[in-house]
Amino acid sequence: MRRASTALRYIMVSLLVTLLAAQGSAQIMTLEQCVDSALANDRRVRMAALDEEMAALRIGEAKAGLIPKVRGAAEFRHYTDLPYQLLPSSFFGGPEGAYRAVQFGTTQNINANLQAQMPLYDPQVWGGIQMAREGDRLVGLQGERTREAVVLEVSNVYYNLQIMNARLAFLDSNVVNAEDLVRNTELLHDQALARASDVDRLRLQHAQLLTQRERARSQYAQAMDALRMLIGVPVDAPLEVTAPEAVLYTTAPTARLGTGVRTAEQAMRLKAAELQLVKRSRIPSLNATGLYGTTGFGPIGVEDRYDYYPIGYFGVQLQVPIFQGTVLGKRIKGKELELEHATLQRDAALERDALEHRTALREEALARRALADSEAQLELADRIRRSTLLQHQQGVASLSDIVLADQAFWNAQQNTINALVDLRKAQLELARITGTLLPTQRP
Repeated sequence: MRRASTALRYIMVSLLVTLLAAQGSAQIMTLEQCVDSALANDRRVRMAALDEEMAALRIGEAKAGLIPKVRGAAEFRHYTDLPYQLLPSSFFGGPEGAYRAVQFGTTQNINANLQAQMPLYDPQVWGGIQMAREGDRLVGLQGERTREAVVLEVSNVYYNLQIMNARLAFLDSNVVNAEDLVRNTELLHDQALARASDVDRLRLQHAQLLTQRERARSQYAQAMDALRMLIGVPVDAPLEVTAPEAVLYTTAPTARLGTGVRTAEQAMRLKAAELQLVKRSRIPSLNATGLYGTTGFGPIGVEDRYDYYPIGYFGVQLQVPIFQGTVLGKRIKGKELELEHATLQRDAALERDALEHRTALREEALARRALADSEAQLELADRIRRSTLLQHQQGVASLSDIVLADQAFWNAQQNTINALVDLRKAQLELARITGTLLPTQRP
């Protein structure tokens, strides 16, 4: 492991002192702890989990179509007019070819039965199960994208807090140095070795630094409130972030596609399953059926009794769709167009993902080089500033040289902070594209 740079070592030492001082009253949370807390408490993640549970239930609902169905039925009929039947006249001794209308039966009938049906082969049910499974995978990917968005948001806020801490460390050091310089210049002015305008210029510079530090502290407090809200802790909970790493490692690129591409691919598979389900409506279905019950006739005789007779059967039922109009053909054509549209979306997502991957790698490498350059410039600006202060004490450098050296040092500090921001953003983007942003991935 390479030696940490002077700039980052300085940041870490300053922040370590601050964090150790606050450790007794504030909880120091790592990025992993904040991410875990956000994933456990964020409402978007919880809603995504509910969507996944509902998708799993839809699979169970589709599979339930394979389970035998049993229905019970009961019926009571009172005939005001008994039904007629036409019987051959020859049955009563009449001529052939003639019929006689006859009413027979009882005025009241009671039926009670149980009917069972079990699908032996139903392509619609199997197609519905497959479509429910593909829908479940799509919902899972959408939930993964939601979790990625939460992780990305928490990581951005956390990194911003770390960088704000670094900026505050810089500003605290600059304020201390400015106060020392003001005091030394005031002593020189008292000895008639410095002008009053020089003292005023340094006081103005010190006041500007104080204003910058107060503004930075206010921004840090706002960002900390945002982090508390994201991870689900009270807004008044004492909380601190860890110091930034001295060595920032690159997220290892993997062959795993990002959630955007995988979601587009899964949407295409879902459209293909929907198309197959519509096409399967042309295939015959075979069901086993059975019925058992009783039928009561009455009232019979002077005692108004009811006579009951059992009824039962079992068999198979074949349903063959012969002609369903032109609706099915148009529906299939519409699903084919939807599948083609989803395929084009998948292809576009693949191209966009490949381009974003190459861009993210270049941006990450560029940010690393920029950070290394800014660290070297910060070290050089610090040496120039110290040398200028020493020369001023020896009467070789003027106060204007000190002011210019301080400004160059502060600019180098700001450039280092900006380079840290760019590197963090590049690393997050690369992790998002390579599918390594989440601590655990849904299979």
